[in-house]
Amino acid sequence: MGSMSYKDYNGLEAELYDIFRGGDELDEIGFYSEVAADQGGNCLDLGCGTGRVLLPLARQGIHITGLDASQFMVEECRARVAAEGLSAEILHDDMRTFDLGRQFDLILLPGATFQLLEEREDVISALQQVRAHLLPDGLMLMSLFIPYYEIVHESLDGVWRLERDEAIGNDGQRAICHVCADLDRCEQVMDLRHRFEVIDRSGVTVKSELKRSRLRWYGKYELELLLASAGFQSVEILGDFGDEQAGDGHAAMAVFAKRK
Repeated sequence: MGSMSYKDYNGLEAELYDIFRGGDELDEIGFYSEVAADQGGNCLDLGCGTGRVLLPLARQGIHITGLDASQFMVEECRARVAAEGLSAEILHDDMRTFDLGRQFDLILLPGATFQLLEEREDVISALQQVRAHLLPDGLMLMSLFIPYYEIVHESLDGVWRLERDEAIGNDGQRAICHVCADLDRCEQVMDLRHRFEVIDRSGVTVKSELKRSRLRWYGKYELELLLASAGFQSVEILGDFGDEQAGDGHAAMAVFAKRK
C-alpha cells in the first residue's frame, strides 16, 4: 500500500467536522436519497463520517451500512444512529482493504472520500474492493470536487486565508478554520493545511490544531479510463448533482458506474 491513508479524522478537526464540513449546498444528500430509493436493496456508505449522508438515508428506510477509517467518526456515528433509534451497522475499516463478506446494491463514496487516496495503487485497490462488494446489477456512486478556483489563482498557493468562522454553543465561543493550499497542477494534487481554532467571547484562543491532508483531483476522461481499468462499465458523470453531464463551471461531479 502507499503511504497515504484516506484520512483518519481525530482531535479538534473531528470535533468541529460537522460545523465546517456538514453543509449540503448542492443538495448532495437529496441526490443520494433519490438514487438509493430508485436502486433499492442494501446500501454501503464508504467514508460515512458522523453520518451526514447515512442518517438521512436510514431515516427514509434505506437499509444502509456505514464504514469509516476514523475510530472517532465511527463512534460518533454509532451514537447518533442509536440516539435516533435507527438501524444501521457502522464499521471501522479501510476502504482499500475492507472485506465484509457480502455484496450491496448500491455503494456510495460521498464528499471527497475517494480523493483522499493519493497513491495510484491505493486508488486501484479501493475501486477493486468496491467492485467486489457490488452485486451483479449493483451501482457505485461517488462524488468528487474540482478545485477550479485554486487551479486558476496560482497567487493563492501557500497563502493562509479564512475559510469558515462559525458561532458555537451559547457562551459566545466561535470556531474558526484557516486554510493554506499548495497545488501540484501536473500531478493534480492539493496539499492542504488547516488551522482549527476555538476562541472565547473575548477573542482568546482556547483550543487550536494544525492538520494536513492531500487531495487528488480528476478529469472526466481520466476517471473513465481509471474505472474501466478497475472493472467498471456504464460510467456516467453528472455535474453538481443535477441532470446535466459534468462540464466546465461545475464544482462537483457525481460519478455513476456499474460492475462488469
